[in-house]
Amino acid sequence: MFYYFDGTHVIQVENVLFKVHRSVLVDKSLFFRDMFDVTHDFGFDESQGSSDQNPIIDEGSTVEGFELFLSVLYDKWRPDAARMSDEMMVQLLQLSQKYQSKSAQEHGLKRLQNRLWHISPTKLVSISLKYQIKDVFEHAFSQLVRLHVNKLDCDILTIPVWNTLIMAKEQLDLHRRIVACEPPPMVHSTRCQDRKTCDDDWRQVWWNGMGRFLLDGRNPLSFDDAMRQFQDFDYGAVCPDCWRQMLDFCKQGKAFTHERRLIDNTCQELASRLIKEPTFDGVCT
Repeated sequence: MFYYFDGTHVIQVENVLFKVHRSVLVDKSLFFRDMFDVTHDFGFDESQGSSDQNPIIDEGSTVEGFELFLSVLYDKWRPDAARMSDEMMVQLLQLSQKYQSKSAQEHGLKRLQNRLWHISPTKLVSISLKYQIKDVFEHAFSQLVRLHVNKLDCDILTIPVWNTLIMAKEQLDLHRRIVACEPPPMVHSTRCQDRKTCDDDWRQVWWNGMGRFLLDGRNPLSFDDAMRQFQDFDYGAVCPDCWRQMLDFCKQGKAFTHERRLIDNTCQELASRLIKEPTFDGVCT
């Protein structure tokens, strides 16, 4: 498809030849721009790529991946995002990094953003580290924290990611136990007739309900899921008005603000340490 008779350079990928235009390569790829500049400025052999018999050899790419890469560079035959496989998306990101192309990078990232909830967090971490994608890494790590350790493929997680993940989970587990064992202080309604009994039952109801939901050994619930269960719980001798008032307070999720803040801060700090996003300055999109 990308063999133009008026093209200036021939590139071989596997057993297929592509004849393309230097102007397009230079405009959209920092790698090709630098390669052509060095060849010209230092008097190197410029015959490579000048004919089918002496092509520029691309090693490591697939024909399908390189064709997709060229389709982005030429802004021609952009495949429908829904039809691009995850494997092709990764190949496009790989080629964008290899040839330092902002256009290819942006196209691959757009597809990746649409697939965030369909790819496992461990694989997303691997992709985002390999191709230095900060926001995808933060999304993936925040999902990892919420998963059971025995469900994670630790072989594709780097040591810094794994160590940070374990430390974050320990802090979150500690906070969860504190929340489960220490109910929010009761704020009584003006209609409450027996505040001591109301206080005592509130603590007991919290432990029997939220404590069990949050610390269930087989299936611990998230705070939101636990709240949905808890609001239908038998509240014993708690004043009905006090009960409704405390439910409204708990639904605000203030008890788990620390959890969300810890996850967000950990994701951002780890991403800042591990990822330096490429800019590909000087090339067009």
